[in-house]
Amino acid sequence: MKNNNKKYEGKKENNNGNAKRIRGKKERNRGRGKLYSKKSPKIMTTVQPHRLEGVYIIKSNKELLATKNLSNGESVYGEELITIEERKENNDSESSSEDCIIIPKKTQNIENKVEYRIWDIFYSKLGALIENGIQNIFMKPGSKVLCLGAGNDSFSTISHISDLVGEDGTVYAVEISEIKGLNIKNMAKKRENLTTIINDAKRPYNYKNLISDLVDCIYVDISSEDLASIISINAGFFLKNKGGFICVINDNNENSNLKSQESKFDQQIKLLREYNLYVKEFISLESFAKGYAIVSGIYKPHRESIEED
Repeated sequence: MKNNNKKYEGKKENNNGNAKRIRGKKERNRGRGKLYSKKSPKIMTTVQPHRLEGVYIIKSNKELLATKNLSNGESVYGEELITIEERKENNDSESSSEDCIIIPKKTQNIENKVEYRIWDIFYSKLGALIENGIQNIFMKPGSKVLCLGAGNDSFSTISHISDLVGEDGTVYAVEISEIKGLNIKNMAKKRENLTTIINDAKRPYNYKNLISDLVDCIYVDISSEDLASIISINAGFFLKNKGGFICVINDNNENSNLKSQESKFDQQIKLLREYNLYVKEFISLESFAKGYAIVSGIYKPHRESIEED
């Protein structure tokens, strides 16, 4: 014990001037381990185009759906915004999905920066539909889309559709609620491709003068027993021949409590076919929204187009 005390005292006296510095250095490194080591690998965040045009996949420690933000700096429903620097190689060939697109370092001036909005699939039924592997959503950059029930999903779906079709596209947002309609109008102030129509989707003749061109797709998210009729009458006014439709069906209405979900969905699909709406895909959204499913298809298709698709 005496020898240990002597050694301790001698060490203390010899390093008295550096005692504070040594202890401080130990404190700075205390408890951090490999997680904070300068040599630990950083997770690179990259972006690649989805097989559906206008949709992107953000890759880091997991994969997330995203769209390019048409209104930079603006979050619509609390979704995450990610700014990414796009660097393309100098070659004569067309840019591929493997172009270098990386998260930039912390800097104020970044050339070719692009802002993406993470598509929360638990807020948006269309996002959940893409996540579940739908083959065709009938919309892409430059498309014209008619959205019936545009104020649903906390405005997530309508805003991502606006991003997806881009500046060259057009989105006609039909909403019967005046409050939701005003919110969409405010959103449209920063999204020039968005046209707000506060009206009843069951009466398209009231707003036919506001839609000048035939649309490529009709997206419907309305709780009604007359879904097939609503789609059919709007398709007759606005949807081009062989244009697509996407319809949200739910089994939460009071009038459908006595029916099973499968019979309810089968009934709606049968009605759609009676209205010349050819159903191509049926996807359940049970894992994202209980009691919901989506059907998609083509309006008045020619037999040749059905066989090709």
